[in-house]
Amino acid sequence: MKTKFFKAAVATTLAAAAMAVTPSVAFAQATLVVDVDQIYKDSVAAKSGNAQIDAKYGTRINTVRTSFDTALKGWNDQVAIAKPLIKPNTPLPPATEKALSDARQALQEAQAQVEELQRELNAVSQYVQQQIVEKLIPITEKIRKDRKGDVVIPRNSLLAFDPANDITALALQQLNATMTVVQITLPQQSQPAGTAAPAGTAPATTPAKPQPQSR
Repeated sequence: MKTKFFKAAVATTLAAAAMAVTPSVAFAQATLVVDVDQIYKDSVAAKSGNAQIDAKYGTRINTVRTSFDTALKGWNDQVAIAKPLIKPNTPLPPATEKALSDARQALQEAQAQVEELQRELNAVSQYVQQQIVEKLIPITEKIRKDRKGDVVIPRNSLLAFDPANDITALALQQLNATMTVVQITLPQQSQPAGTAAPAGTAPATTPAKPQPQSR
């Protein structure tokens, strides 16, 4: 499983940080560029996060997927059985109604499990991304100062740029040298019951993901 959590969040964070430091940016030769796609693909920290998520959630993902597929098939089978029995102003036989109701409930419960797992994976992925971004921003800022650049911009937000101003390789090298492992246990999960999260800890959000569709 490849958990894609990094690209959009890093691009947004870097762009926001750049605008905070430089309210009016002239896209000139001093604009440095970072390819966040390559950072996500090649960084040791991102690979660490993906590997840990696969190890922890792989079995559960397969179980939830199998349960949903089974419930969906059961529902479709009951619908197929009921269709020939549908007649105007005539109720379905009680046994058919019950079978449909049971299949519908099983499908709803399976869907709820899918959504719960998705929310948890989203939160974990965002936490991993947050740790990487917190390391990447000061790295790019130091490179900017060393190169006497005006600002660092994510590559995917630019239509064109001078390849000489691409600092991706250097940023990736420094990130890998300073960060090789990330945590996937959310801070609130590791807090004792009744203990507040540390000040400044951002609450995990859960962006929507596509839901499984009927076949």
